[in-house]
Amino acid sequence: MTRRRRRELERAREAALGREQQVERDQQAAPEPQVRADAAPSVAQAPAVVAEPPAVTGAQRAIGATLGRPRPRGRAAVALAVLAVLAVVLIPLGLAYRGGTLAGDAAAGAAQSSLPTVRSDAPVTDVVEVAGRLGSTPVLRLLASAAPPSGVLTDVLLKGEGRTVSSGDAVLLSVSVFNGSDGANTTGTAAGTRLYRGVLDAAQVGQVLATAVEGTTEGTRLVLRAPAEAEDGSLSTEITVIDVLRTSADGTIREPPAGTPLAVLSPEGMMSVSLDGITAPTRPRAAVLIEGDGPQVSSTDTVVARYQTVSWNGAAVRTDSYGWHVLPGTIRMTDTLTGISSLLVDVTVGSRVVLSLPADQARGEEPVAVVIDVLAVVSQDALTDVGDSPSPTPSPEVVRVTASATAS
Repeated sequence: MTRRRRRELERAREAALGREQQVERDQQAAPEPQVRADAAPSVAQAPAVVAEPPAVTGAQRAIGATLGRPRPRGRAAVALAVLAVLAVVLIPLGLAYRGGTLAGDAAAGAAQSSLPTVRSDAPVTDVVEVAGRLGSTPVLRLLASAAPPSGVLTDVLLKGEGRTVSSGDAVLLSVSVFNGSDGANTTGTAAGTRLYRGVLDAAQVGQVLATAVEGTTEGTRLVLRAPAEAEDGSLSTEITVIDVLRTSADGTIREPPAGTPLAVLSPEGMMSVSLDGITAPTRPRAAVLIEGDGPQVSSTDTVVARYQTVSWNGAAVRTDSYGWHVLPGTIRMTDTLTGISSLLVDVTVGSRVVLSLPADQARGEEPVAVVIDVLAVVSQDALTDVGDSPSPTPSPEVVRVTASATAS
């Protein structure tokens, strides 16, 4: 016999004994019946034979059977069940919520106060841990408590493998700001990050940012720790995570199908598109030259990109946002050429694609080839322009594609 079965039998015997004791008490309280001396013994007078009761169920154990009481029925059972549910739900909540503050918050505060204390200029890896892929909203976790530094401390968490950024270059910077006391994200956007698009110049992005980014390579993640004044006037630490994003496509090179326009990027970042010997398209086509590994473009995104539009008639360049000193443009997927809005969906960030568009998929006047380097997808509230593009204003023909490329 298993241990569990023995326990069940013991509980059953205890329950049966309780019932017998109750019967005896009831008999003692009741008036004794008159029995003739010559009468045969009644069933009540016969020796009691107690059969082994059935196994006690889980519900019986939970509601009184283990205490030697009969299983409640009807309204009593319902009332007890309701009380049990309320106890299970309300008691933990009462313990978790004390004095208007969740116990979890108190625990978080206790955990914060229990952080080890380090010097204000301690290595950044001793103070914070930053997770998340480059260009996404980073997740910051405090590892130690430190007094505000006396100046700006700049550390490289991840060194990129892209080109070196120099003063005067166009840059894309994904920036997130955190409170150094509790690690809260204080960037002020719904995404928790902000994308700065501008020229790397102290007059445009500020001296601190320009100094930190100049000389780094694209694909680098920086962490800046700086003293900041809190709302109550006290001095605190502001932690800024800066991702220096690529300003050209980066990924796996793919072999384009036959009939794809030739697109070549020069060392100066200029794009050259050749249509020699290629028949003008009669239907829209897309070819991936470089496949990135970032998030996919959706039909409602705002895409930060470099692009060049070339007419099939005479290979005239209609618009161009390539060049290291030229700001990347933006493409609003809900307000762009029909061919772009349909063929750019699901293309990944980091990719370079060539679109061959017939006239009805372009502006209705002539077929065009469009080369696009997809650099980022961003919400409008997170996009911040910090400088004008030094490139000439695009022609009115393509203003729908590149209208925000020259916004200040």
